[in-house]
Amino acid sequence: MKPWIILLLGLFSITAAFGSDPLVPKLTAAAGIAAREPINSVCPVSGDTVGSVGKPIYGEYQGTPVAFCCKDCARKFRKHPGKYGPLAEKNQTAHEPM
Repeated sequence: MKPWIILLLGLFSITAAFGSDPLVPKLTAAAGIAAREPINSVCPVSGDTVGSVGKPIYGEYQGTPVAFCCKDCARKFRKHPGKYGPLAEKNQTAHEPM
C-alpha cells in the first residue's frame, strides 16, 4: 500500500509543478491588475471582444492593464509584447486566427 501512496504523491507534485502555463500572465484582481480598467475592450491578438469567449485574461503592457479574450491570446502577447502592445493601446487588433 505504501508504494501506491508514494506514487500518487509523486504524480500530484508533478501535476502541480507543470500544471500552470508560464506564458500566461498570472495577474488577477487580487494582484490589483484587473481592478484597474484595462486600456482595451478588443483583444489585441484575435480581435474578439474581451469577455465574449469567456472570462477575460489580464496582463500588463508597460505598466498598463491589458485584457485578452483567452489564454491563447495572452500567451501570444507574452511572446511578442512589442507587436501587440501598441495595438492594445489603440484598442486595435492584429486579427490573427486562433
